[in-house]
Amino acid sequence: MITNLVVILCLLFARYQVHKAEKGSLIKVDFVLEDTHQVRLERLAYTAVTYIQIALSLSFTAMIIGFLLLRDSEPGIALWSSLLLIVSFASLVPSEKIIRITNPNFKFPDPQSKNYEQEYMNQFDDGEKYVMLKALYKLYSLVTWGLVLLAFALMFYSIFTDDSQLVSIIGIGLLILLIQVSYTIRLKPSKLK
Repeated sequence: MITNLVVILCLLFARYQVHKAEKGSLIKVDFVLEDTHQVRLERLAYTAVTYIQIALSLSFTAMIIGFLLLRDSEPGIALWSSLLLIVSFASLVPSEKIIRITNPNFKFPDPQSKNYEQEYMNQFDDGEKYVMLKALYKLYSLVTWGLVLLAFALMFYSIFTDDSQLVSIIGIGLLILLIQVSYTIRLKPSKLK
């Protein structure tokens, strides 16, 4: 229940941040303050997205744990977590106003396009691509090391409690394999024609 309440608070706070960003985008500022104002609006928009992602992750975890542990005794908790998961997921869909705040020249490519990813990435300039690249590489490293540490923690948990976590450890190993191999394959140069 506490997790569900935290999810609700995160969604409310995210909505408040979106409201502030949308309201701020209507304000006309002096040319000298324009860059500072734009950065402030972008920070509000990204703060909102961060809170939505927190709500999504917490509601997902609460739904799974609620279903595993409370489906017989307190099914309402799992149901509320499921509903909050749907609301959180729907909140991730970016609004046109927020996109205009964070990237005024952005145009969503056609979702049916065969080159959707390329068209999407072409919307960003080199500086934005560099920032995304740095963030994704840090995330790649964090996820890889986090999975390795989690596998070791599960190994020691299995040893000390005699409660086997073998399936979880195998799943983590397969996930590490998938992450490492897919990353390396994408770095591999394509054949010369």
